[in-house]
Amino acid sequence: MGVRVHAFADSLVFARHLAQALGAPLTLIAVTRFPDGESLPHVAHRRGEAAIVVRSLHDPNARVVEVLLAADALRRAGARRLTLVAPYLGYMR
Repeated sequence: MGVRVHAFADSLVFARHLAQALGAPLTLIAVTRFPDGESLPHVAHRRGEAAIVVRSLHDPNARVVEVLLAADALRRAGARRLTLVAPYLGYMR
């Protein structure tokens, strides 16, 4: 049981480099957007693996909720540990 890197499309280039450095598989987090503005992230994860979520939060109001929803989906899928890698994390002033 290893680690899997999960990335949103807007952070895919950075996530590829991270996954390659770690020797870990990379999975895209697909996001369905509904007409009312809600988002639904879709994750593919194997039970027991650790999960690393990669996303720049340079526009935190639009992205933090999707990261939290993806984290919840990964926990429900059986991730044993979650780590967020956020090259930019807003509200840290």
